[in-house]
Amino acid sequence: MTRSMMTSPTTEGRPDVPAQVFEKFLHALEGAGVSAEMVARLRKTLLEDKTYTESVLKAAVLGEESLT
Repeated sequence: MTRSMMTSPTTEGRPDVPAQVFEKFLHALEGAGVSAEMVARLRKTLLEDKTYTESVLKAAVLGEESLT
């Protein structure tokens, strides 16, 4: 179990509901056998960078090389 799954993400002491939903989504992807590389890219995009544009999400799912 990863650290992020053991503690609920918070923002200024309040639950960060979007981050909780994204964590559950990423955990489900891992359980479904999605590649670790894709899950890592999505985790960085959704939880660290918090960037949700179409082009950035496509890059996270498909990989940078497939967008050129």
